Amino acid sequence: MTTKQALTNRQNSRKSTGPKTPEGKAKASSNAIKHGIFARTRFLDDESPEEFRLLLDGLQMSLCPAGSLEHALVERIAVTLLRQQRLVRAETATIELSRRLDAKANRNEIETALGMTYPNQVNDEDLTLSKEVGGDYLASCSRIAEESLRLDRRALAATDLDHLEQAAPTLHRALSCEAEEADAPLPEFIRSYKGGLSAWVKDVANGCRSEIAAIRRSALIGEVAALVRSSRSAPLQQELISKYQTALDHELYRAIRALRETQEWRLKTLESGDPMVAQQLTRGS
Repeated sequence: MTTKQALTNRQNSRKSTGPKTPEGKAKASSNAIKHGIFARTRFLDDESPEEFRLLLDGLQMSLCPAGSLEHALVERIAVTLLRQQRLVRAETATIELSRRLDAKANRNEIETALGMTYPNQVNDEDLTLSKEVGGDYLASCSRIAEESLRLDRRALAATDLDHLEQAAPTLHRALSCEAEEADAPLPEFIRSYKGGLSAWVKDVANGCRSEIAAIRRSALIGEVAALVRSSRSAPLQQELISKYQTALDHELYRAIRALRETQEWRLKTLESGDPMVAQQLTRGS
C-alpha cells in the first residue's frame, strides 16, 4: 500500500464514524440482539425500570448488603430474577402464539378433523358466530323454521293473515316488525313484497334455516378449535426454554452463594477486631 493510499484510507475512516443521532445509535445497539433473555440491555421496551427498582429495593432490605461488592451481588441477583420473569413471559407468549386460531396450521387441523375441503374451509365468522349469537336468537329461528311447515299453502296464497297469526305466531310477529320498520300497514307491506305472503314466509324460513346451519357449524368448529388450542398449550421450544431456565437457576444460585460467602467473610473479618479493615469493608454501605 502506498503512502497516498494509506492517507486516503485514514481520511475515509474518519467520515465513517457510525450513527450520530440518538435514534441511529439506539438502532445500532440492538442489531446483535436475537432474543431478550440474555440481552445486554437491561430493560426491553415492554419492561418497567420502576418495577425492577422495587425488586432491587426489596432484595436490599432483605439481604442487607454492605459495601460495593455486596451491593453488586444483590444487583446481580435482581438482574437474574428479572431474566427469569422475562423467560416466563417468553414462554407464555410462545404458547399463546401457537394457540392462535388464525394460524394456518391450526385451521388446517380443524378442517382435517371435520373433513372440510375447499371451498368450505374455516373462516373468521365460523370462529365467532356461535359466541356472538345468543340462545334466544337460535330458538326464535328454530320456531320460525318449524312454524313454516305447519302453514296452509292455499291460505298463504290468499294472504290470510289470521291463519298466519294462529298457526305461526313467531312468523306473524316477525312480519309485523318488518312492516313497522318499513313504516307501512301490514296488508300494504305484503302487497309490495314480490311474491306476496307465500314468498315472504319462504324467504324468512329459508333464511332462518341457513342461520341455524351456520350457528351449528360454528358451534362444532368451536368445539374442535378448543381441542386444537388445548393441544397447543405447551411451549413448542420446551427444550430450549428448559436450557435457559437451568442456566438462570445456576446463575441465581452462584450469585446467592457468592453474596453469602462475601457476607460471612465480612462478618468474620469484623470480628477479628481490626478497625481499619472494618472501616474499609463497611465503606459505601
